[in-house]
Amino acid sequence: MFNPTLGAPVILAIVAIATLFEPRGHISAAQLPSIGDPEQLKQTLLERMKREPPTYRGDNSIRLKWEWYDGLSRSYLFEKNNLVQEASAGQPNILRPQWVFRNVTVTFQDIFRLASQDDHRLIPVLSHYTMLANSPSSTFEGLSLYGKDGELKGTITRKYIVSTSDYPTTWTNAGALARSRFAFVDALEYKDSKTGKLEIASGNTSDAVNVHWQDIKNRIADDMSEQKATEDRRLLREAFAKSLRESIPER
Repeated sequence: MFNPTLGAPVILAIVAIATLFEPRGHISAAQLPSIGDPEQLKQTLLERMKREPPTYRGDNSIRLKWEWYDGLSRSYLFEKNNLVQEASAGQPNILRPQWVFRNVTVTFQDIFRLASQDDHRLIPVLSHYTMLANSPSSTFEGLSLYGKDGELKGTITRKYIVSTSDYPTTWTNAGALARSRFAFVDALEYKDSKTGKLEIASGNTSDAVNVHWQDIKNRIADDMSEQKATEDRRLLREAFAKSLRESIPER
């Protein structure tokens, strides 16, 4: 979701409070070289997460509530940030997650841990913006996209980056963002099943855009590899070049 982010003082306050309660598996920067195993870091992160039981909405509980999806996403990102803070203790600067986690990849199932009986449920992949941004384009390519009542919208062709001025105003979650050619966000493109046109996935509610859980559960939700960082830079460069070209009058 394009949620307003907490201000720096609030974030610092949360981190300070969190340090009063040492979680299991505390990791310091001095320990990192001896740990070395990406899977061990990943396991520590996933064990710290607070998970609430899934809740549903719609006819026959067809979709997972976006509030539940956001809550677990926030828990994952909170613990990930704490782990980076711990690894950075005593260092002159905050370390990059890509260095701390050393090419770790985390699937949606790793984070949300849904049972097989939820395979047919719809999950709101655009509800939490950071989870979309952390996933590589390959996570979404080829997946069927559905509305909140299970109606087919089309097939996802790619994840890419667009300027906020190009993002549909119909999506309520984009309302907090200023419209600008040079402010950029991640987006999903899909081929409309009725018109055959390429469209930006959006809607007027947080769960307007969904995929089936069984289709995405084993795909990557968070990719901390240098390959993903390279992809991000390429997509941003392409978006910037488009905006720069369009911002210059022809005459």
